[in-house]
Amino acid sequence: MSYLKIGKYYGENPNLPTYQIKEILDVNYLDISNVTHWFMLQDELGKDYLFCRNGAIGFINGTTGFSGLTQSDKEYAAQNFCVSKSDRDTIYTDSEQEGFWNIFVKKSKETRGLRWENAKSFISYRLSPFDSSDLAVSTLDLNQRYVEYGIESLSEDGQDGLFDWLKNEGNFINNGFSQKVYYTEELKVGILNKLNNV
Repeated sequence: MSYLKIGKYYGENPNLPTYQIKEILDVNYLDISNVTHWFMLQDELGKDYLFCRNGAIGFINGTTGFSGLTQSDKEYAAQNFCVSKSDRDTIYTDSEQEGFWNIFVKKSKETRGLRWENAKSFISYRLSPFDSSDLAVSTLDLNQRYVEYGIESLSEDGQDGLFDWLKNEGNFINNGFSQKVYYTEELKVGILNKLNNV
């Protein structure tokens, strides 16, 4: 199974970045992927909490699964809800997990809020004030659901979400973003990239 890897540069070119995130790493980048690094190197990687959490989940699913992880990786995986309840139960008590859940919910909400602010800034810079206001009104409920509860799409969450509206999916096939006079594919891709921390 393919997954994003963390590569650390060990070559002699001082102009290349220290870290790289790719499925297939470039020459002179050593694969240092593990769950612990996804969380500990977040700032150095320049990625947000949810991107790194998804990277850790990809690593777990693409390699050994939970049982083959180091103790440190198991702890980070359990603390950040990258694995099932039964796996988490092998590391932490229910009370400890509830404490980690509180932290996870706060970090996730904060990250989604920053992603939405970046997406808003990206698109409002490119739209007229009138169109920017129209977009704000059109997405108000959806962006609140996204930031507060992580609802992205009908297929993922069982509720219509912001990603459905942007992609004209779910219940927005005929009344999503592409129906707006200011819609362009470039705007859609740009917003989705901001919302995915790409």
